[in-house]
Amino acid sequence: MDLKEFTITHAKKHPWEVARLKALRKILDPVMFEGITALDVGCGDGFISGNIFNRLTSKEVTAVDINLTDELICELNNRAGGMNYCREMPEKGPYDLILLLDVIEHVEADRKFLTDIVDRYAPRDGKVMITVPAFQSLFGRHDAFLGHYRRYNLKELVALTAMCGLKVLSSGYLFSSLLLPKLVLYKLLNIGKESDGVGNWDRGKVITRAVGTVFDSDNSLLISASRLGIKIPGLTGWVLCEKRG
Repeated sequence: MDLKEFTITHAKKHPWEVARLKALRKILDPVMFEGITALDVGCGDGFISGNIFNRLTSKEVTAVDINLTDELICELNNRAGGMNYCREMPEKGPYDLILLLDVIEHVEADRKFLTDIVDRYAPRDGKVMITVPAFQSLFGRHDAFLGHYRRYNLKELVALTAMCGLKVLSSGYLFSSLLLPKLVLYKLLNIGKESDGVGNWDRGKVITRAVGTVFDSDNSLLISASRLGIKIPGLTGWVLCEKRG
């Protein structure tokens, strides 16, 4: 979760967050291993990093977000071994895996930012996972509220990674079921507040489970299709890359 949407009383996870975690696990499974070193840039509230790596007995994960409070850092660092949450980027790498999950859209000079991260922290053949909000035509008030400069289609994202010294291993979209609602409600009808987001979920267990099931089925289909070379559009774009030698 972006920390702009985080509140100390936030207890319920939006089904989008949980479905996103499950999808990322599927995508990252081929590159996960015991003893991995990882850097999570823009880790937000730590939900993804804390759950992506919790199946590994041995790991060294540095998770960074400039908006982390002292209280949240203390809470997160006390949860599990092998995790280090902080506000400042580490002095050096390398890291086997770098996560940039919904991060580069926050950076005006995205090419320079990504190139610097890759050059500084990724070894040869190191892996980089990137997710972004998809399709500039859907840019709206919530993007502005979160501080986004842009949204990307997959072609643009792949081209950006190539310019930054990365080779795409796999790519695709997630959450195709949200494309039409996003277009109709937020763009055509202009319904919804700028601060609407995953931090405001307050539905009951039945609705949460039902929505989560739809998202999980949706993402499973999209990931399977991407492995066959079929890129079905969705609200989130992703690439799993490797640093070129």
